[in-house]
Amino acid sequence: MKINFQNLYGVIKNNRHQYAVKVFYEDTDTGQIVYHTNYLKYFERARTSLLNLLKIDQINLKKNHDIILVVRKADVQWFKPAILNDTLLIETCLKYAKNSSITIQQQAYRNCDMNKKKVLLVSGDIQIVAMSSNFKVKRINKILENPFFQNN
Repeated sequence: MKINFQNLYGVIKNNRHQYAVKVFYEDTDTGQIVYHTNYLKYFERARTSLLNLLKIDQINLKKNHDIILVVRKADVQWFKPAILNDTLLIETCLKYAKNSSITIQQQAYRNCDMNKKKVLLVSGDIQIVAMSSNFKVKRINKILENPFFQNN
């Protein structure tokens, strides 16, 4: 059997990155409800997958350009819980970008079948800042050239 790794990093549709996450037992409490902090982990996985999909290598950024992408601010709202064995859809879209930072909106949905409406569980505005290894803000013009990060 051949495994298809083509969509491992998700897909981009209408300038929105879509990434699937499966909820495992380790993600939940004794009531089988996802811990609130795990959504930040899911959002991080989606952001990293987006960069990989866009061929923006964070290891190369650090090694060759001394750029580290860090979360500066996270404004997150929880609406409904995910539970054990749910499949979540994490959607990421650009809010705005500047010389040294990118602000994105990330939303976690319970991924229902095609005949049902998606159920919004968590929404967050996340600001990512580029810094050097000595914590000085750096420009990220090369990253901002990517069409995904163009302000509409």
